[in-house]
Amino acid sequence: MDRLTDFLFRNSKPILVGWVLLAVVGAAFAVGLEGRAVPGGEASDSSQAEAVARELGANGVPSLFMVVTGDAATPDDEGTVALDKLKGAVASTPGVRGVEPLPLPPAAADADPILVLGISATGGVDGSIDVAHRLLNTEGLEPEGTKAFIGGYGAHREELVQLSRSDLLRAEQVGLPIVLVVLLLTFGSLWATVVPLVIGLSALLGGLGAAGALAFGVPFSEYVTNAASMVGLALAVDYAMFLVQRVRESVVRGLSVDDAIRSAMRTTGTAIAWSGLTVMVAEATMFLVDSRAIRTAGLGMILVTFAAIVAALVGAPLVLRLLGHRILRKKDRERLLARGGQVDADQPDAEVSGFWARWGRRVTDRPGRWLVGATLLLAVFCVPALNLAQGVDLPSASAMPPDSQVRQATEQAAEAYGHGVISPVEIVLRGTSADADRVVQALSGDDRVRFAQPVPLSGSDVYRVTVATEHSPSDDRTHELVRSLRDGDLHRSLAGVRYEVGGEAAMRIDSTDALFASLPLMVSVLLALVLLLLVVAMRSIVLPLKAILLVVISLGASMGGLLLLSTTELGATLIGWSDPADLHPIVPITIVAIVVALSTDYEVILISRIAERYRDTGDNTGSIIDGVARTGRVISSAAAIMIAVFFGFALSDVTPLKQLGVGLAFAVLIDATVIRGVLVPASMQLMGRWNWWLPSFARRAVPPVSPVPPASPQPVRAGHRRSDDRA
Repeated sequence: MDRLTDFLFRNSKPILVGWVLLAVVGAAFAVGLEGRAVPGGEASDSSQAEAVARELGANGVPSLFMVVTGDAATPDDEGTVALDKLKGAVASTPGVRGVEPLPLPPAAADADPILVLGISATGGVDGSIDVAHRLLNTEGLEPEGTKAFIGGYGAHREELVQLSRSDLLRAEQVGLPIVLVVLLLTFGSLWATVVPLVIGLSALLGGLGAAGALAFGVPFSEYVTNAASMVGLALAVDYAMFLVQRVRESVVRGLSVDDAIRSAMRTTGTAIAWSGLTVMVAEATMFLVDSRAIRTAGLGMILVTFAAIVAALVGAPLVLRLLGHRILRKKDRERLLARGGQVDADQPDAEVSGFWARWGRRVTDRPGRWLVGATLLLAVFCVPALNLAQGVDLPSASAMPPDSQVRQATEQAAEAYGHGVISPVEIVLRGTSADADRVVQALSGDDRVRFAQPVPLSGSDVYRVTVATEHSPSDDRTHELVRSLRDGDLHRSLAGVRYEVGGEAAMRIDSTDALFASLPLMVSVLLALVLLLLVVAMRSIVLPLKAILLVVISLGASMGGLLLLSTTELGATLIGWSDPADLHPIVPITIVAIVVALSTDYEVILISRIAERYRDTGDNTGSIIDGVARTGRVISSAAAIMIAVFFGFALSDVTPLKQLGVGLAFAVLIDATVIRGVLVPASMQLMGRWNWWLPSFARRAVPPVSPVPPASPQPVRAGHRRSDDRA
């Protein structure tokens, strides 16, 4: 780090100019990222639902529907003219193969005039999402006197994305002012507050700009903007805060600004580098999920994390050097001026929290009690997570806002015809007409089926069987029907018939499986890689094992708490939701990646401060108290910032974003309080010197990642109440 710092200082002007230019170029590419994003991609390309959708799309079978009311739904001359105009506008939309009224049974007797158009699209499920995107954003699509609403899985998926974009803007409007206030309260200096904001913005522009450039050749999902923005901004602000705090601490003690930056880079900078590397490894495990949407979201998160590391280790030192003593509080500048810039070992350190020093002493005085109490508390939240698989599903159209086109189309069509008629289960079989009739016969006695109808497709041996169900595509009974057709009783009764099952219900199942089934493998690989990196970074066996155990506890408690809040009547009432809802499958995956990343980030920062003191003094208890005292305020402030940002997402009108906001806010709250404030110091106090144990062969294989830092001010020792308590 010393060589990097010297290089930055020698070339500060060209590096600053280059940094600004990169941010400008990044902004240009980032602006076009959403326009180049490719829709869909949740389910695997090899899934049955995708295969059926491609086959039906190639044969012009509708994948979307449009509910028409008003003039165009009236069977008279004026209605015919209006309907033809509407059909022509839809048919001229790129990606649309055809538009025709669906052959439906008579509508309910008390239903208003209604007509349902079937819209076929090219390109399977992703193609239908693209068409829905165009139709939802077309102005003047409906003739005067006519109302038209787009429905179907593709439209539902696209409308979720559009609503999430607007809610992202609202989350930023709610969260960013809170971020500014927290930074001001933490640092007490406007200039010190500016540094994390500048670093966070530049990291965001750099990371999203890189994703925007890659999007010319890589099919990024729309998820990348939301996921990358959350992670990149949080990490960059955190890293900058840690550096600012460390530099201020040294400058107040009397070091020059340049020496303070060198010392901070040698210690906190090294910790940031290892934390960032561990975070990127955590994010890379998202590639194990068989979903293009998740993989590209993971790539976007890696890009912004790398940009956050570079911005913190390259940009922050130069900005801090440029600002000099202006990053200090006014009273600290006055004290420093009064001392003539000389070191004063007895001077109270404003960066040490008296509250956190006292808290560290309290926990280390009775570590066993605190450890048992905190573990039991988190265990209560972990219990619901054991049934996570039963609480995961894609949201239904009824979970959308009341003015949603998809919700209105679905509810009106269901009222007139029934849920399972508009979005049927689709079976594509390769065989003879007798095979198709056999499938219809097998389904005819099932109480979940309203009717089944065989239709020949192109080719002499390809048939489509449309299965209208009694229940909606999101209903568990319809899901049971699909699973029975695929590998259950119905499948066994149709032995010898080659077929695949698709439709909206099947797509919901395949998307959930693709996003959720890989979670155990992802978590296992993630924890193994993080453990290996932490062993190298901490030069200890016990501390990384303890860190992994705490990460697992934190994840379990976070997921269990979210399930209690989201899927139960009482929980939904407590957080102000109208109805409980299953978790969207992308929520557990995103929470796992982000929580492990942020938890590791805090772990490395806290342990690195404790390790520095331990190498200087050999006092385990005093080192723990000193580390908690010196990082407590900044970690709490960083957590408060993230909770504020995530709280903005909890106000969303879109169920998955609500769940993500609540889940991440709850996870950060647990990690920054119970984990860092209780379990880490209590467990380290109980383990004593075993914290730093590393076998001799491992010591030779794992060299130190940074030199022992120079002597620094005396630590806050157990039972020794210094003037730090007044800070």
